[in-house]
Amino acid sequence: MKKEVLTAVLVFLLPAYSLLAQTGCPGCVVNLPANLPADTLYLPPLPPGERGKPYDATLSFRVPKSTTPVSKVDSTTPPGLPISRIEIVGVENLPPGLQWQANKTVFETSTETDGCFRMCGIPLKADSFVLRVKLRATVLIFTQEASFNLDLIIKPPLSVNKGFTTINAKDCGSATVTFLNNLPSKGKSGITYEWDFGDGTKFTGENPPPHKYNQPGTYVVKYKARIDTVGYILTAVTLVSLGCTDLFSEPDPYLRILQGTQVVFQNPHVNNVVPPFTFNLYLPLKPQTNYLLEVWDEDTGIDLSDDLCGSLPFNVLSGNDTLQTAGGLRVVLKIENPVEEIFATDTVIVLPLPTPPTLTASQQAACPDEVIVLQSSHTKGPNQWLRNGQPIPGAGTDYIYLPTQSGTYQVQIVDSSGCTAVSTAQTITFHKPPAEPVFFNDRNNLILTDTSALPKRYFLQWYFQGTPIPGANGFRYCARNSGTYSLQVTDLTTGCTSRFSMTVTVNPNFDCTVSVEHPTFGRLALMPNPTPGPAWIRLEEVLSHEAQLRLWDISGRLLEHRVIPVGTDQIILENRELKAGIYLIELLTENRRFIGRMVIEY
Repeated sequence: MKKEVLTAVLVFLLPAYSLLAQTGCPGCVVNLPANLPADTLYLPPLPPGERGKPYDATLSFRVPKSTTPVSKVDSTTPPGLPISRIEIVGVENLPPGLQWQANKTVFETSTETDGCFRMCGIPLKADSFVLRVKLRATVLIFTQEASFNLDLIIKPPLSVNKGFTTINAKDCGSATVTFLNNLPSKGKSGITYEWDFGDGTKFTGENPPPHKYNQPGTYVVKYKARIDTVGYILTAVTLVSLGCTDLFSEPDPYLRILQGTQVVFQNPHVNNVVPPFTFNLYLPLKPQTNYLLEVWDEDTGIDLSDDLCGSLPFNVLSGNDTLQTAGGLRVVLKIENPVEEIFATDTVIVLPLPTPPTLTASQQAACPDEVIVLQSSHTKGPNQWLRNGQPIPGAGTDYIYLPTQSGTYQVQIVDSSGCTAVSTAQTITFHKPPAEPVFFNDRNNLILTDTSALPKRYFLQWYFQGTPIPGANGFRYCARNSGTYSLQVTDLTTGCTSRFSMTVTVNPNFDCTVSVEHPTFGRLALMPNPTPGPAWIRLEEVLSHEAQLRLWDISGRLLEHRVIPVGTDQIILENRELKAGIYLIELLTENRRFIGRMVIEY
């Protein structure tokens, strides 16, 4: 199966990757929608969380039995290929404070495709996390591992009041806080804002930029919104004196207000008014506009002509509740400017960071069979171990950790307030061991098969029955006694070693102590190698003479001998009866001897 097909299968199984993680969230129950097809992809989304608040999510899923449902959403994937096994291998970069647990991690799709997982805990960090998840799938006879990314969003906590919303109002060490105005102006004029962030910084405007608090402490944020959108309203006119009289009774006044020559207000008269007298009204006034107030005495019952008691100009800037005079007319105008002022406060808390732990390493580099000890100075509390900046799944919380991979290691601690501190990094290197020095038995001659795989700087040592043979440091060794022989190679750059051993039965028909002229050596090119079945040998040129082909097992036992005819340029090895293991191929031509190593894997 092509790698692209397998990769496509793995991508569509991505939500299932999230299942394998630290334990501690048991109790998920598979609960799938009714009438789901047996061979389908059902991948529910993960909900977002909020830092500092409990998170608990249970999700159920179904994985496919074949690539057919995958091909429906990805045209590059051929349908009809069986998926026999899906195994959830691991997940990295979990948000600190969260744990995961699945009901199972291996699915033999012929019997079960449904599963569930639960994620719970209190996330300690707000961010958009990219989880690195690993999966192993078997499609046809091919098994492949792949890594993919899965996004999980942990939002900052919210603090809401009437005036504004605070995002990330509590943090550790420093805090970058976003303030959202809950009373936006929406483009209206007459609304102003004042912000006091509690650290000596102020802002005048509707939407302040994110504000950073650099020092631990408690900061009281003050907010003021002044909403002046109604404008000015003339609500009352009090007649203190009229400046006019009736002959037989008190005046019958009414008001007329003009804007230029246009009458914008006139009320009915009131009979027999004795000042002071107040007319209540509701007349919106335009800014930067002059008005004229006229006070009239209604006299139509006497001579059919009203008397003007007096008039005076005014505008929104005229004194409120101030006596205005025009001859004998004296009035008091009440001009209101309704303004709503909204005050709100909230608190930003910046917690101090704990003292970072000290991380020490017993050594910086080692061979794979050696032990490196990492130790945290935080011996009384839990430790989170990190490799390359990511939490190490299953590392535990002890103050001692034994790394098994190369990388940059740190340790992180969390105090009672949820604040974290991370140690400085220790770079640990596990050197790759040299290639195993495989040799074969050629008539009691033990010969290293591949000298090109040796390190740049190396040292060879032959052993018999576990004891080094003095002076035996070359590519060959003549076995004189039956027993177990070993060849050890030491990489002089790293100090790492690798050893290959073989039980040798000395053949008395051959005397390897006698020097024999051998033809020039060459290397055979086998494809594929390793192979689960047949392999092909491609020759450098067409055979001009007959050649001898021999197949040996690793102990030196001859398994096959055949003559290769003239004109051959490619030889096929069926390998039908061979078990998994390492085999040596020898091709002897007229003037050259070719050696190759074949690995059979099932």
